[in-house]
Amino acid sequence: MNRKLYTIERWFDGDTACEAEAKALIASAPACAAHVEALKFLRNGARELAQRESIEPAQFPAFMAGIRERLEPAPRHYRGVLAIASVVAASLIAAIAIFVMASPAPENISAEVEQVGTTIEGAEVGYYNTDNGTMTVWVDVPEGDLP
Repeated sequence: MNRKLYTIERWFDGDTACEAEAKALIASAPACAAHVEALKFLRNGARELAQRESIEPAQFPAFMAGIRERLEPAPRHYRGVLAIASVVAASLIAAIAIFVMASPAPENISAEVEQVGTTIEGAEVGYYNTDNGTMTVWVDVPEGDLP
């Protein structure tokens, strides 16, 4: 039966080489005639569904805009992310500032110079402590050695 239906379908699609055999099958077998009717029904249904759409000149810019939207990547909007990042950064700066201002001042800090030196040839380095605890360090360079 499949070979018979295949022959009928070829004839239905326009193959004239098997026309005589297909017509004989349709005339002799009611199942083959029903198959031809089913093919006609399917072809008519497909024609009704296949409507050609046309684009009028006034619709063309909108049509091309739709194509461009799908081809080009959508622009990313970081406004919300940047706003949140700004608020977080400002809050962090404010928290650090409050922490530094609210923390107690350090106790008396003292430092002692253990050694002083320089790589300038002929220069002398010295230091001394003042009465209020301030340490002064100086570099003495012979005249004319530095510009």
